[in-house]
Amino acid sequence: MNGRTFLIYKFRTMPVDEDDTVVQQAQRGDARLTGLGAILRKTSLDELPQLLNVLRGEMSLVGPRPHALAHDSHYGALIATYQRRFAVRPGITG
Repeated sequence: MNGRTFLIYKFRTMPVDEDDTVVQQAQRGDARLTGLGAILRKTSLDELPQLLNVLRGEMSLVGPRPHALAHDSHYGALIATYQRRFAVRPGITG
């Protein structure tokens, strides 16, 4: 909300390989997905730790999904109204 950054709690389902400037979106059948990660994503259990973010007041249950900082700068340059998403608290479900 208001462009403030925060740490999002989440179970890791892929190895970390981002360099903070380029973040590759996950795709269906993504080879980077671990075996346990596939189960966590299929059952949406990878989102469960984000309830800590809700309890801390950083997120709500419903709102725009928070993006990685690299995505914010990328989509902010492409979409004129992208900054509107910062007017509300980010959510676990969009």
